[in-house]
Amino acid sequence: MSGYSVFIGDVSMDEYFRPSNWPAEAGSKIDLYPLGSHTGGMIANAAVVYAGLGGDARFLWSMNDGALTQALLEDLQENRVDTALVTRNPALADSRNIIVLAHGEHTVMTPALGLETIELDDAAMQTLCAAQYVYTAIGDLRCLRHRTSGPAQVMAQVRDGGAQFVLDLDVANVREGDDELISGADILLSNRRGFQRYCAGRAEDKVIDGLLSGGVRTVVVTLGADGCRLVSAQEQVRIPGIPADAVDVTGAGDTFGAALVHALEITDSLQAAGAFANAAAARAVTALGARSGVASHDEVVDFAHTHDVLLTDIKNPPPKGQTS
Repeated sequence: MSGYSVFIGDVSMDEYFRPSNWPAEAGSKIDLYPLGSHTGGMIANAAVVYAGLGGDARFLWSMNDGALTQALLEDLQENRVDTALVTRNPALADSRNIIVLAHGEHTVMTPALGLETIELDDAAMQTLCAAQYVYTAIGDLRCLRHRTSGPAQVMAQVRDGGAQFVLDLDVANVREGDDELISGADILLSNRRGFQRYCAGRAEDKVIDGLLSGGVRTVVVTLGADGCRLVSAQEQVRIPGIPADAVDVTGAGDTFGAALVHALEITDSLQAAGAFANAAAARAVTALGARSGVASHDEVVDFAHTHDVLLTDIKNPPPKGQTS
């Protein structure tokens, strides 16, 4: 594996709770039983998983100068994620998530940071253009600016430089004007709920066809315990789920996305890459915390094999810094 990938988005302290009853009705009171705190953040989770698989991960975001920020950045560095691209804005709030676990699902509540734009300097733009992949979420992508360029122009310039964009729609909080950003993605990721929300009653196959004809190269929909679906102009792939004792699904989608990028760097097979990412995500849900997906390449392969999933087209990546 050669080169590096840049991850643009949040890092946070995730505070976990289990409620006495859920969902809560308006005006009601519920008891929350604390389950501890873990470092997380959607894009940071993906960066750490990618680094654990052997990738060269670089993290870009804007944060305040407080003690929590320092602790979060130190955690990323300890997980071999480069944080040199992070900018500081003392006006921003601390980055935290409140996560409620109930009925086999997780509800994430994120206090607003006050972040609206991230001004990229020329050096940061050069770093993005020279990356293999740029991995981000739709809300984070909206923040990017470079000189007089907005996010769509930044995205186009980075792609012209040779980098591929991986865009995670997550739960599809899509706004007017986002279609231009979505069509600029090389790989579009979404979970099942988010994709249904994005389709807004339209037939999913027609929506996928429209995305592919509009510029997206590969559409990926994760289906939780039912596996995933990957569609490009050349092929359609359906990967079945892997039975696993789910403890916490937080970060499973981030694990999937990072593992997919890792796999696509070492195989041309969409089927093999999807199977590897699916196994990584299934392994991630068996423990508490958004970083439970962190594993080596061999650990994911071993997990897949113990669950009768053969990853025959996934070769071992070469040591970091060497080409495949």
